[in-house]
Amino acid sequence: MIRPSYLGLLAALGGAALAAASSCKTNAVCVGGCESSVGGAGASDTTTTNVGGGACVGEQDCPTAGQKCCAHACIDVTADLNNCGACDNVCPDSLVATMDCIDSKCVMGCPQGLVDCNGLASDGCEANPESDPLNCGQCGHVCLFANATPQCAANQCEIVSCDEGFADCDQDPSTGCEINVGTDPNHCNDCDTICQPPDNMEAVCTLGICSHSGCLDGFGDCNISDVDGCEIDLLTDVSNCGTCNHVCDPLPNAEVACVAGACVIGSCDLGWGDCDHSVWSGCETDFATDAHHCGGYNAPCLPLTDGFPACVDSNCVLGGCDPGFDDCDHDASNGCETDLSSNLSNCGTCGNTCPAVAHGTAGCSGYACGIASCDPNYDDCFGGAADGCETSLLTDVRHCGGCGNPCADVDHGTKTCLNGNCAIGSCAPGYKDCNTTLSDGCEIHTDVDLSNCGDCNNGCVAPPHAAATCVSGICGLGACDPGYANCDGSDGTGCERATLTDPDNCGGCGLKCGSGNCVGGQCQCSKNLLLIADDSPSGTTVLANALIGAGFTVTTTAVPSYQYNGTNPSPAGFGSIVLLAGGPTATSYQTDMPVAGQTAILNFVNTQGNGLVLTEWATFQVAAGRWQTLAPLVLLTRSAAYSGQVTYTVDAAFASHPIWNAPYVLPGSFTFASTSNVGTTKVAPFVTRAAGSPQALDAVAVRDAPIGRVVHIAHAGNYASNGWTNANIQKLVANSAAWASRCP
Repeated sequence: MIRPSYLGLLAALGGAALAAASSCKTNAVCVGGCESSVGGAGASDTTTTNVGGGACVGEQDCPTAGQKCCAHACIDVTADLNNCGACDNVCPDSLVATMDCIDSKCVMGCPQGLVDCNGLASDGCEANPESDPLNCGQCGHVCLFANATPQCAANQCEIVSCDEGFADCDQDPSTGCEINVGTDPNHCNDCDTICQPPDNMEAVCTLGICSHSGCLDGFGDCNISDVDGCEIDLLTDVSNCGTCNHVCDPLPNAEVACVAGACVIGSCDLGWGDCDHSVWSGCETDFATDAHHCGGYNAPCLPLTDGFPACVDSNCVLGGCDPGFDDCDHDASNGCETDLSSNLSNCGTCGNTCPAVAHGTAGCSGYACGIASCDPNYDDCFGGAADGCETSLLTDVRHCGGCGNPCADVDHGTKTCLNGNCAIGSCAPGYKDCNTTLSDGCEIHTDVDLSNCGDCNNGCVAPPHAAATCVSGICGLGACDPGYANCDGSDGTGCERATLTDPDNCGGCGLKCGSGNCVGGQCQCSKNLLLIADDSPSGTTVLANALIGAGFTVTTTAVPSYQYNGTNPSPAGFGSIVLLAGGPTATSYQTDMPVAGQTAILNFVNTQGNGLVLTEWATFQVAAGRWQTLAPLVLLTRSAAYSGQVTYTVDAAFASHPIWNAPYVLPGSFTFASTSNVGTTKVAPFVTRAAGSPQALDAVAVRDAPIGRVVHIAHAGNYASNGWTNANIQKLVANSAAWASRCP
């Protein structure tokens, strides 16, 4: 094919030029006219080619890069559609594509939405992937579904319709129209119809209509009714065993059964068995009496020695014994095992045991018991044959070495006859024979002898800082040296604690000094006091000043007690803590203290041996489920609260106690304005009531434990204004802090 552009080029050459070519020599090409000299001067046979106006004879006539001489014209073969890359290489036309010659190559471009899937330029961009079922979404993706007509829409394959008699019941395009609704009994005629045949009959779907066929294997329609289907299990029904109306006959001593459509023995009556494996004879064997099957299958009674067997009540028993023999062990399995003429345990009759002859030989002969002889070193010193050879001449202290030779008594011990010689048999408890002399017996009292404590030559060594002692034959710790005590309970370490200087055992075991200083057996107090505030700065300051006036160095927390966490500040270095939680805002007495703060206070008292003074509302916090870690240190219980004038009266036992007398002497009874807990002192080790009140019941309680002292005062000081201004209550707190710090 020659494109119009090439034809136009030929037309441009002009008809005149073509006509002039007829006057040129045969081998001449004239473009734009020919000149020749024929028969005149200068005439030549050489063909003259006049190249002009872009015409060419060879490529040398096309100086521009990319041009070639095609049909005597210089053509740019890098871009010409009719001469693309070479002369006469025409880029083909396409109805649905555009063609270009780019860099000497024919290049096809597709319109929007079309693609070239077959790679043929002749049909251009032949595929539309949005709707082409052979190239749906991409080249080569063919829409194909089982039993269905497909289509491609919006680049996706989908089912247009199912083939007749099929349906897409799982709504999964990948399986197509997977169900034959003309034959599938679970989707008969449509996806939702399940054929329901009568019981035990096979469902059938024919041309989309449900029906049923015969019975399932092993079932029968014995009443000839479709209402209940195949109602009989022919494999198990004894009245229709294997086939309808075939009734299994009864069997002797057995329960008949139908198994796999055959009449068999279901079970034997109790005590009977089917030993011949014949259905028709039933359970023919009586296990109670049959000696071949006594008590069960394959249980024959075995032949018996010197007797014969029998089966009685399903047990093999002895039927009888030969003369002179008997079944004395009542074990039928070994028959008549006993020879009554010589058996020492059954001499003459079962159970007649010949009495043993002490240190001699007994025998049974001719069905009668007797004594044969005495053992060496034994004799019959008295009693005759009735007690046999009763006397050991080697051990009998009455007949030591011979009859009638007695041994003398032993001091603090017992006598014995050893190998026919008199000796010390044993010493009384707490005594030993340390010199091995028979004449003085057990001469050493080892319960108390320091040189022979518990045993000969076991001398007691004095433990550190103590005297040695021997008690009940055990070396132990005697009296401690002055100023020392045995606190670990171990005799081995002696009196290991210096109670005059040890702050953990000051003046006695377990008496711990919170100050960490013990002098002369007395704890040296620490007057460094930590005052854990509540949310009344003014009231807390009043109490702090009173404690300072009593000689304490007071550190007040910057946070209220419900924010105390054990580090703000740490209780380390203080001798006692005064813990406030009295208000006046609800936050103070309705907010729990961090567990870390409670734990720090608990360890401060119970582990480090320091003091604690509690005020109300400590009891209120515990009763409300808060302060549970501190609860063991809270000494009062709670039943109510009281506001008004409250009178504190010291109990007689505490009238001279330091909390009432040091450093301040308090009156035996005083009255002041208070908001107070109402409750009693809890029952716990070392806990005692110190003062009572008609209004508060128990006003003051103390815990005087070896490690850590606690005082609990029922007064909620900051709950009402000026709660700490009363001089007597200030003194009571100061005295309590001093005593808890072991300062008095």
